[in-house]
Amino acid sequence: MAVTELLDVAKKVEGYGFGYFFRSDHLLPTTRKTNLDSPECWVSLGAIAAHTKKVKFGPMVSPIGFRNPALLARMACTVDSISPGRLQLGIGAGWYQDEYLAHGFEFPSVKDRKEQFHEALQIIRPLTQTGRVDFEGRHFSAHLQTLPRSDRKMHMIIGARAPSIVKQTLKYADEWNFFAAPPPEFESLKKALSAGKRHIAISQMGPFITAENNRGLQAKIRSEMRRQSVSKDEGVFARELVSKGWLVATSADFAEEANRRREQGIEKIYFQVWDTKDLESVELLAGILKNI
Repeated sequence: MAVTELLDVAKKVEGYGFGYFFRSDHLLPTTRKTNLDSPECWVSLGAIAAHTKKVKFGPMVSPIGFRNPALLARMACTVDSISPGRLQLGIGAGWYQDEYLAHGFEFPSVKDRKEQFHEALQIIRPLTQTGRVDFEGRHFSAHLQTLPRSDRKMHMIIGARAPSIVKQTLKYADEWNFFAAPPPEFESLKKALSAGKRHIAISQMGPFITAENNRGLQAKIRSEMRRQSVSKDEGVFARELVSKGWLVATSADFAEEANRRREQGIEKIYFQVWDTKDLESVELLAGILKNI
């Protein structure tokens, strides 16, 4: 997708009334498909900031393994200055080894990535909150004042499934996000986050399939099977998607399924769109959500 197409989608999403528009921050497609046109995340976020007016946006999420935390904080403050209060800073420890190695970055062990992430939070949070940091760690160091300085606390999201990382949301971030199905420890993590002095929002990012009727839904399920190169019974495939955290339902049942997740304690649902040319589904989704 070219940058101009991306901006068209962002403006349409804003026009439909959605509150958020996130971009994936990966250096390679995680599907391992090649020859896909995908603009660099942070450059495109600057363009989105300048070409939209209301929708909140950000990376979901930026890995600190190839995003130096001090530089990432400065980038975030600059983008936020273009769109005051709308940038949502999503960060994570990184997991996709191929993109690291392809660009010449070392891919550390899980233990080291967790340590890196904890250090990064101690740099990013003060820089995006007070504009100043003095930190010396094993993996990162930062001694600087960042300009432009935000005059508000930037909303920070931690994207993670590992309990040790999720719990750092209590001290450093404002929202915990997980992808697709909740982790096995969801209930205990939810309880731990709710026990803190600050409110921590819980959100889910995940794909969806919807259509106005069962016939249309089946057609879209078959289309998704082709995209994934899967050959099996459609009903079995649909149930597998649901078990992985996909929301699959007709427009009449979609709201009920979304509300069921809200009853579980998930405050925000960010719907992932694989095919950005399928604006019909996005428009249908917008109409459904207005009635929730």
